[in-house]
Amino acid sequence: MPQSTTIKELKGRKAHEDFTKKSPRTKIVKDFPMLKRKYNLSLSSENLNFRTVLDCLLINDSKKEAFPVQVKSGLKPVQLYRSQKSQVLAEALLVQENLDYAVPKGFIKFLGSNDLAEVPIQDEEITRVMESFKDIRTILETEHMPEPTEYIKRCKDCCYLNICRRA
Repeated sequence: MPQSTTIKELKGRKAHEDFTKKSPRTKIVKDFPMLKRKYNLSLSSENLNFRTVLDCLLINDSKKEAFPVQVKSGLKPVQLYRSQKSQVLAEALLVQENLDYAVPKGFIKFLGSNDLAEVPIQDEEITRVMESFKDIRTILETEHMPEPTEYIKRCKDCCYLNICRRA
């Protein structure tokens, strides 16, 4: 069953489009020089069974480092959500595997508040993301839906609500 597209996703796509048009003329990370940028970069890994399209990748060729940047249309939360950090960490894995750059950190740009959050790439966090990949693979292989989240507010904009056990 295909997932549906939510209003929130459509708003995010529009914000990303605007960011892509405006950001080549501005510094995304103030402490960095004007680094080379790639937008809408498709990366995949057969090993991880994962693919993504990066919103933006900042590249420092002289240090052989890269920094994934996620763009979010909303306001920066008091504390970053685990899902937001996991997305940046997964992208860091794909950048390392596909492009052979070191990825010491990534960023999340919140357009609603014009804030930038730094996401350090740490081994224990990478291990947690790898465990999540395993869990997802198990769900796909066994076709056994996990229990719904205990946080019902998350269901409001979920694209899987029509196939969830809670529905």
